[in-house]
Amino acid sequence: MERQDCLVLGAGGIGQNVALTLARLGVRRITLVDNDLYVASNLTRQCLGSIRDVGKRKVDVAKAGLESSHNLRSEIVAVHCDAILEWGTVVELARQSTVVFNAIDSGVMWDFCVNSLCKELGLPLCAGQSFGWKFMTELYTGKVDEVCAFCYDSVSSTFATNEKAITRPGGVLDRLQVSCAGSCAGVEEVRRFLTSDRQFRCHEGQLLNEILAGALQSVGGQLMLEWSKVLQFLQAFQQDMVTRLLPGQISKLHSLGFIPQPKHAETRFVGSWVCPCLSCAVTMVSQWSGLLTAPQVEEGVPETLMPQSITFNLDAGMTGEEQLGYELGVLGMTLDRQERRFCRDASAGSCRVCAAARRRRTEEALFVGAKEVALAPVQGEVYQLPQSWSCSSDLSELLARRSHPTVAVPALPAWDWRPENLVPSRKPTEEWPLELWTMPLMKVPQRSSSSTAPSALRGLASGVRSALVKVKGQWFRLKGCGNRDEGFPMAKVGNKGEASIRGSCFKHTAYTEVRMNDLVAEVLQKAGLDCANQSLGCYWYRPEPSWPLPEIDRYCGVFQTSGNARLGDHLIGGILALLPHVLEPMEKELTQCILRGRGSDESELLETCDLVSCALPTADCVDVALDGRQPPSSSELEPAVPQAFQGLWDDLREKVEASSLLWLAWRLGWECGETLRALHDAEISWGTYADSMGIHCNAHINNFVVKGPCGLSGGAKTFLAALDFDMAFTRQNFVPEALSQSSFLDSFDAILAFEESMGMKMVLAGSDFASTGVANAKAPESHRLMEMALRDTMVAAYTAALEKQTDPHPLTEERQRVSYDLIKLALCLTTHVEG
Repeated sequence: MERQDCLVLGAGGIGQNVALTLARLGVRRITLVDNDLYVASNLTRQCLGSIRDVGKRKVDVAKAGLESSHNLRSEIVAVHCDAILEWGTVVELARQSTVVFNAIDSGVMWDFCVNSLCKELGLPLCAGQSFGWKFMTELYTGKVDEVCAFCYDSVSSTFATNEKAITRPGGVLDRLQVSCAGSCAGVEEVRRFLTSDRQFRCHEGQLLNEILAGALQSVGGQLMLEWSKVLQFLQAFQQDMVTRLLPGQISKLHSLGFIPQPKHAETRFVGSWVCPCLSCAVTMVSQWSGLLTAPQVEEGVPETLMPQSITFNLDAGMTGEEQLGYELGVLGMTLDRQERRFCRDASAGSCRVCAAARRRRTEEALFVGAKEVALAPVQGEVYQLPQSWSCSSDLSELLARRSHPTVAVPALPAWDWRPENLVPSRKPTEEWPLELWTMPLMKVPQRSSSSTAPSALRGLASGVRSALVKVKGQWFRLKGCGNRDEGFPMAKVGNKGEASIRGSCFKHTAYTEVRMNDLVAEVLQKAGLDCANQSLGCYWYRPEPSWPLPEIDRYCGVFQTSGNARLGDHLIGGILALLPHVLEPMEKELTQCILRGRGSDESELLETCDLVSCALPTADCVDVALDGRQPPSSSELEPAVPQAFQGLWDDLREKVEASSLLWLAWRLGWECGETLRALHDAEISWGTYADSMGIHCNAHINNFVVKGPCGLSGGAKTFLAALDFDMAFTRQNFVPEALSQSSFLDSFDAILAFEESMGMKMVLAGSDFASTGVANAKAPESHRLMEMALRDTMVAAYTAALEKQTDPHPLTEERQRVSYDLIKLALCLTTHVEG
């Protein structure tokens, strides 16, 4: 409860009582949003103001009332704005919240928008309304597969999309005929009607004009004042508007002025008084807090059945369900479970809101992973990003790591980064979510008691030792939070049998990554590129008596992140698996292009990696016209396309343009080259050296994540973002004396040269010899020539970017859009790969 940030939309009779109840619970923050002023008629039901407050802004009155008499420890934020016209503000406030309470009565479409936003962000939504002696509350979890507020309700009545609403006396047709002269209406007349009619009252603007133009086009450009044509127009108008308000789109809007806002009777004439308002608010908060604090579902243990809605008649002293039960009892019938609805019910298959949210989640899973893990708080300390850093100067410590007879840890040839004045964090910064900051988190078995406590979090596996966690719509990477769910086991990793700890970072590598990641991010930003991680700090895990090698400290780096799908194992591996499904074999055309691009007269085609190892040029095949074909359906490819991704695959396969594959290959190679060039120009090694565990080289293609188009994009217009700088170092803190005496990597310049050639370039070329950390997939034999063309093109682009040439195949919005369809299809084939 202490870490809940509650957004309360509306500071009227219900909203103020919700805020008061939340303050008495002691939530972390209460944000109140309203645009009205306090008037005398509010005094009958709004508990936080008095006669002296008439004329003041409602949110200011509510904040002052809470802070003067009712607040225990909550931060109170007052936002005076029009939630409809300033929707962008509401979106940003919702992103910072853990629950939304909707107490604004602005019509069905407003409720639809709030519900859609909560579904997109995965936020619980609690709504309430009261009238006379009656009140009603609704609770929805915001989870993709669970019921939402519009699973069984329709917005059709708002748009009058039925014959009766159009043709009845005083209906839409009658009002249109009064508003418009003649037997048909043009754009201006229909716009005037939509902005002034009591049922619509839409605000003018670009979005309304676009939707109006499309709806009129569906009826021939002008609206004939016949009921069937009016119905057709209103159906098209509704369809387009609702599409723009679905999850994935709703958060991009800055204003909702274009939605219908039907005029209704003012509350002060027919509305509620203090009893139903207070009862409604307390019930809303009770439903939500009951859902929040209930134990997680365990195998064999039934869930807590929280009602989806509660309707209560104060004059009857019972809920609507109880009243119905009495009435049915008289008839000898009873209510059973199937006739009731609960907030954890499955979403309706026909619900467009839930379908859009599922599609968004499926796309997001391609870029962040799908294997769930459980994380639980454990003993230890949380360290936030320090204000300043220094470097150690203890050469003996570096040499000891390299030559320790029984323990192996990474032995970087660089001075250790040391944070200045680092103390355990007692107060989080804005960047740290409380869920991640309160205590260190560690992966635990899925069905353990630790994983089912309310304080546990669900995340996604990232390789073996890390996890991704989504909090308030943002993804965070915990690097080193446990070896799968085994804790921190010991393993023999050295070339002489030395032991080490698996699943964690070490003190010096954790500090290195936190520090170097920010240095790299600054360098890449200046070059128009993205770093995948933003450093927040790190965890230190308190040793347990049973842990092996207790002398080795276990650390975990904490970062905000852009995704997890890797360029090598996921994207390139997926593209190679995709080739036979989207392209016909083209031996003659590809052979000629590859030979011509390589400047070779020989008929024998060498593998790309053989050319690179001999420092020979590779071909740029971007301009080859590829012979594409439509991929088969997902059912024909089972189990290659997992069930969770089959719907997405089948949607994409009908529109994918395989002709963009070679351009995409060029772009991927180009971004690899640009990234390494930017690091080396700044005299930064990605992390290459030899120690007792072998030769390390972090300059490879799996240290790029593929950015998704669904909210994971980062700042730059690129497909890739670099990460994993736990072994990176600069020329300035490089220590030649700490290099392995037996290694050919004997200088900083030699290290950079190795990263450019044997590191990145050879792995792009498909070399098994140099593929540090990359599985290095191969195309099916039927499409090996196509793989050669792809790898040649990636290497040619990488080389051109590294040499600071002008890009002959630059990025465009159209190329980016088309390429993402290919990327998604490719990632559908590698969701099983542990990245």
